[in-house]
Amino acid sequence: MGSNPYASLEPGRRREPVPLYPEVSTSTVLLRGLRKRCPRCADRDTFVGWFRMRTACSRCDLRFAKEEGGFLGAMTLNYVVAIGIWLVMLGVALVLTVPTVPVVPLLALSAVILIGIPLWFYPRSRMLWAAIEFLVHRSDPDYRAPVARDPRTRDLE
Repeated sequence: MGSNPYASLEPGRRREPVPLYPEVSTSTVLLRGLRKRCPRCADRDTFVGWFRMRTACSRCDLRFAKEEGGFLGAMTLNYVVAIGIWLVMLGVALVLTVPTVPVVPLLALSAVILIGIPLWFYPRSRMLWAAIEFLVHRSDPDYRAPVARDPRTRDLE
């Protein structure tokens, strides 16, 4: 009465592979990107410095930049956020100060916003774009999430 070495091959006895990182919602993936975390596993170690992102996650090995020049989307996100904040500030300032608009303070505040926001948001825009690319990749029918290996099959590989 020994164990059957072929039990895993019998129909109806096959186990589904266990994903290493559970699937999370789209909003969770995007929030991870905004928090400068890996979109798949939420690892915090995504940047070497403020302006230098790792090429892949050190925990789950997700590549952050899928292709050369893949940062163009991140630059666009950064630009849109900075201009959006600047336009809101400009609109509020104009509504509150018309007809005597203080031009010099408005120019100074504009410079602070249009220089400071892109610098602060840069790493977040890079990881947010990596999260968007991950969502696109995850929606591919051929996408397979990393799974935990069955320790019983370690010798077979």
